[in-house]
Amino acid sequence: MPMWRTLIEVSWIVAGLIGAAVFAWLATWSVPAARSSIWGVAYVSMLVLVLMGIGPIRQAWARDRAARGASRHG
Repeated sequence: MPMWRTLIEVSWIVAGLIGAAVFAWLATWSVPAARSSIWGVAYVSMLVLVLMGIGPIRQAWARDRAARGASRHG
C-alpha cells in the first residue's frame, strides 16, 4: 500500500521549491543587476521551506505506517 500522505507532503515541498526557483528566475530576468541577492534570498527561502516541511512529513509518515499496520492486522 503506497504511503499517500507522505507522498503528498513531499510533493508540496517539491512544488514550493519549484515555485521559489521560478520566482527567483523571473526576478533575476527582471532585475539582472540583483542576481546574487535574489538567488541568495531564494536559497534561504528554499531552506526554510524544507525545514518547515520536516514536521508534516514525519506526521504523515507516522500516519501512513499506522494505517499500513492496521490494514495488516484488520
